[in-house]
Amino acid sequence: MKKLAVLAVFVVALSAAALVAADRARSLDSGDTTSPVGAVSLPTHVTSTSVVVTVRVADPQSGVVDLRLSNDGRTWGPWVAFPSPAPGGSIDLPWTLSPGLGLKTVTVEARNGAGLLADFRAVTVLLPASD
Repeated sequence: MKKLAVLAVFVVALSAAALVAADRARSLDSGDTTSPVGAVSLPTHVTSTSVVVTVRVADPQSGVVDLRLSNDGRTWGPWVAFPSPAPGGSIDLPWTLSPGLGLKTVTVEARNGAGLLADFRAVTVLLPASD
């Protein structure tokens, strides 16, 4: 019975992967040549490296598929699935800023169903925690 359960899970995972690949192929065939549009925001000032990044992105042709975040624009966090359409038009993502006080820039890279990318940046200032 255990082998049957493992086989069932494998078949479901394989089917899901095939559906994602088929959706991606349809998006590529759609002729989408426009990258996602939108903006991201952070609080103006924070006293902790733990922040919430508010992301408002959209892509009317093939939809926003996923996004990832970076503190330096070169080293990226993992791709995160983007609910399309996003509830209320935006989503909030927890993020950890780089250590050290001062100006911080967070870059969000969004990818649409055609594989096109767009970057959005937001800045905040990390201040010392008040006692």
